Amino acid sequence: MRPQAHFSPFSFAKPDTPAGKAWLVTFTDLICLLLTFFVMLYAMSDPDPARYKALAAGVPGAKPDQVGQERPEAAFSAASLDRGKAIDLGYLGRVFESQMARNPELADVRINRIDGTLILSLPSDLLFAPGDATLSEGGRKALFVMGGVAANVGNAMDVVGHADASPTGRRWPSNWELSLARAQAVADALREAGYLRDITVRGHGDGQSGGEVKADARRVDLVVREHGVTP
Repeated sequence: MRPQAHFSPFSFAKPDTPAGKAWLVTFTDLICLLLTFFVMLYAMSDPDPARYKALAAGVPGAKPDQVGQERPEAAFSAASLDRGKAIDLGYLGRVFESQMARNPELADVRINRIDGTLILSLPSDLLFAPGDATLSEGGRKALFVMGGVAANVGNAMDVVGHADASPTGRRWPSNWELSLARAQAVADALREAGYLRDITVRGHGDGQSGGEVKADARRVDLVVREHGVTP
C-alpha cells in the first residue's frame, strides 16, 4: 500500500533560505520606526538646564566653574532658528527671554502666552517721549534686538498700540490716532531690522484701559502668531 502524505496547516520556510529570512525586513522596519518615534519625542522636549549641568559635570576635563555657563542659553539663540518657517511659540518665547537677559534695553519687556499667541509688551516710556510717536534712541536699540530675532522666523505678527486716557495735546485728535501712529513706528523699525513679511498694525487708544491713566496701558504689543506668512 502506498503511504499517505500528511500536511500541516502551518508551513514554515527553512531558516537558511531567502524566504526564511524575509521576516528580518519587517523587523528592521519596525526598529527604524521606533527609533524615529523616540528621536521625535526627544526633539520636541524642552532642554533641562539642571540635567545639562549634571551631564556636563561628568565630562572629563570640564571645569566646575564652567559647567552650565552659557551652554543652555546658547541653544536659545536667533542663529538656531529655522529662517523663514513658523517657529513653535514656546521655543520662540525662550529665545526672546534669552535676548532679554543679555540686553538691558529689554529689561522692562513682558512676555505672555494668550490664546495661541506670544505677546511681547513694550512700555511706551521705553519707546517714545510723552505724547510723541517718534522712536527714542533707547527704543530703536530695543527694537533692533527684537527685530533681529523676528527677522529669522516666518510667524505672522501684529503690532498693537495702546494708550491711556491722558490728554494727547494738539498734535493728535485722539488717543487712538496716537496709539496707531506708535504701532506704525514700531512696525517700521522691525522692517528696518530685517522682518520683511507683512505686519498687521492696529491701535486701541484708551479703550482697553478703562479710561484710567496708568503706566501699563501705555504700551505697544508685538503679537506673534502660531501660523506663518509668505514673504
